[in-house]
Amino acid sequence: MRPSIKRPSVIIPRPTKASLARQSKIRNSILVASTTTTTNTLKSIQNEDIKNENDLTTIGLIKQQVRRATTVTKNNAVFKRRRSLHKLAVIVSGSSLDSSTSDGEKLKQVIVASLTENVKKMDIVEQPKNKNLINNDNKENRQSKRPITTTTNVIRKKPIQIPIQVLDKYTAEEIIIEIIEQALTNDDLHIDDDDEPIDPTYAMDYVADIMNLLYALEKKYSIQITFLTNPPSTTATTSFPLTTMATMANGSATKPWKLTTKHRTIVVGWIIQLFYARFHLSQDAMHLCIGLLDRFLQQCMNSATAGSGFVTQKNLQLIAVAAFLIAAKVEETHHPPVDELVYVTDHTYTSDQVKRMEKKILLELRFELNRPTSLQFLRRYSFISSAGDEQHAIGKFLIDMSLLDVSCIGLAPSLIAASATYIARYILNPNQLLTFEQYWPYELQIRSPYKTYESLSNGIKILAQFIDKYLIGNNSKECEILIKRYEHEQLSQASLYCIQQQTLIHKLATEGI
Repeated sequence: MRPSIKRPSVIIPRPTKASLARQSKIRNSILVASTTTTTNTLKSIQNEDIKNENDLTTIGLIKQQVRRATTVTKNNAVFKRRRSLHKLAVIVSGSSLDSSTSDGEKLKQVIVASLTENVKKMDIVEQPKNKNLINNDNKENRQSKRPITTTTNVIRKKPIQIPIQVLDKYTAEEIIIEIIEQALTNDDLHIDDDDEPIDPTYAMDYVADIMNLLYALEKKYSIQITFLTNPPSTTATTSFPLTTMATMANGSATKPWKLTTKHRTIVVGWIIQLFYARFHLSQDAMHLCIGLLDRFLQQCMNSATAGSGFVTQKNLQLIAVAAFLIAAKVEETHHPPVDELVYVTDHTYTSDQVKRMEKKILLELRFELNRPTSLQFLRRYSFISSAGDEQHAIGKFLIDMSLLDVSCIGLAPSLIAASATYIARYILNPNQLLTFEQYWPYELQIRSPYKTYESLSNGIKILAQFIDKYLIGNNSKECEILIKRYEHEQLSQASLYCIQQQTLIHKLATEGI
């Protein structure tokens, strides 16, 4: 006789008391609505071996049905399944099925009955519109399922958010808008068939309102040259002295440092070099940057809020870099990174120092960055006078040169633009002896606050004297970058043309019209 071969028996791990208690608890929650016969059937087949492979495929199909039944969405509603439905697949997979077909069919009937009964008991909850609400609901459900062991559980408190009141001490000021430029009528907006259509960006319907607002804002944010030429004495105002006494390591005092016009010219020349040569940014951002620099220096010199001795030789370049960053953020689509600005200062300052200075400037100026520039007025005057490319390019060159002139600090931006427009029209007609009305036509007189030559004479004389001083030979290195920039044909070689018409500019600087 052949020896009998003992086949290895299937060893099923013995369930623990905790697992049996958990399975019985889950089983009771699932089969509440089922009959006693189905309950006995489950108990009878719980500890038997799985001998038929068809039952395994049945279990797989049941698991897929369970996954599909977990979340049913219809008409913006979510059907939440109960906890018993979570554990249905665990009970079936953990249980042993009989190899007989009758027990398998009974098991199928029990599972189908339990599924249909639980689907009827599903809760219908409206689907939240925000994903944050879903996450909050899940967090609350998880927290509610956690058992509370003791009454001395640690209660997590939400951090108290303290509101930062930045502008609590500032109040809005009323702006009085004077009607200087009249609104356009229908006849003015009428265009003949032969004329070219006007660019919609000019906003012809409400351009007069915009210009009247700009005239009001330049009066509100005026800059006086006295903070450089006639500073307050240190003995009279002890809260914020203009001069700062530097001390050496041994405690002995050195020569006091004083902000002068030369320091301002050097810093402005460096800013122009950054805009035009280093980063190639727009002219609007450059004019805004220098305007912010002058306003902040004036605020520090005339106010005690900035602190004693805040404007020092060490902080002057830092103030310029922070003003550069603010202007680039306002006018440019992408501003240069702070680390690159730190690099151009030869790592004299850190990025944190630049950001703190930027915040300091914004607080001192109360976030009011809408002071108009002379470039905005120049565009309007060029449009009214139907200026060509040469006239507009010469005007841009002259207002850029005015940034380096300390005498132009106290002039209104509109006056600088009007003076540049007048000088450009004057030197473009060298062989004709024209009157004031021809250099400054009627349209410019009615659409600007400058009606006569006397209203323009101060600005024309100051600007012409500075250009004439440079052409004579008393030039500075700061002007060289502007001369080279406006030598290109794209800008109509404006700087070269001004050099050629040196006699006319000298006549305006000394005699006038």
